[in-house]
Amino acid sequence: MYNREFTPDRISELKENEIFVFGSNLAGYHGGGAARIACQRFGAIWGQGVGLQGQSYAIPTMQGGVETIKPYVDEFICFAEQHPEYKFLVTRIGCGIAGFRDEEIAPLFTQALTVENIILPKEFVDELDEKDAALSGDGIKALKMWTMGAGNSALRFNGENPIPAKTNVATEDSWKTQPMPECNITIPMDVTISREAMAVVKMGHIPSAMEDHWFMYCDESSIRYYRSWTGICIFVAKYEECGEQYKITELTVNREQGQYQSSDNEHDVALFLALLTEEFGGDASEFWKIVLK
Repeated sequence: MYNREFTPDRISELKENEIFVFGSNLAGYHGGGAARIACQRFGAIWGQGVGLQGQSYAIPTMQGGVETIKPYVDEFICFAEQHPEYKFLVTRIGCGIAGFRDEEIAPLFTQALTVENIILPKEFVDELDEKDAALSGDGIKALKMWTMGAGNSALRFNGENPIPAKTNVATEDSWKTQPMPECNITIPMDVTISREAMAVVKMGHIPSAMEDHWFMYCDESSIRYYRSWTGICIFVAKYEECGEQYKITELTVNREQGQYQSSDNEHDVALFLALLTEEFGGDASEFWKIVLK
């Protein structure tokens, strides 16, 4: 899952696009450990305990238990996904003055494993690798579903319907999005869905929780899926009316490696169909089998 370099044990200088990620306190008193280094060398601001400052990013770790750190880590991962122009070097936050252990902090970064511009310390990756090895096949699939499935993944894990209620029609203006990049591929399709199902799909998909990783809206001829955290366009499917049904005739897929790492057409068609089928309450299990294999 993690196939890139590790954060160096000692960092004395940064390249222009690199960000030093350190553990802080909410008051922003950067007096010791990595926080002191961030303040002295990388632009951390005294009195600012959260977020980007200079060439550093502060994650509070001194305010309570691990559960109080998680929201700030989630916010950081979201920020990193929105800024692929930066490389974020995560130090062993919380494992110094704050007194936590690697095995306590590392799981907070599970979703960072697939974010290419987040570099993790080897200690965190080793902990996450051990947890992966201990997972059953179902557990590994569940982790993949967390990042690829639409809807609130926390509800999915509880056996509840993860798809948000469709109370408002999603439009282009409902979410901040990016255009499909020029580097893409168009795959011919011949998939029909009922008029009733298409009426639900045309309502779109507006995320109702941070755990929901997709935004979708329809225009007069296409179904458009975007990653909700970044606004990156992944799928654009063309559709047309065909008697009492609708037919999807082609699927354009993002192939910009800095935005979307897949290059497997079968996987991408299955993922699109899994997301689409779940929108109208259909059985997407056969599509997920292809995605998760």
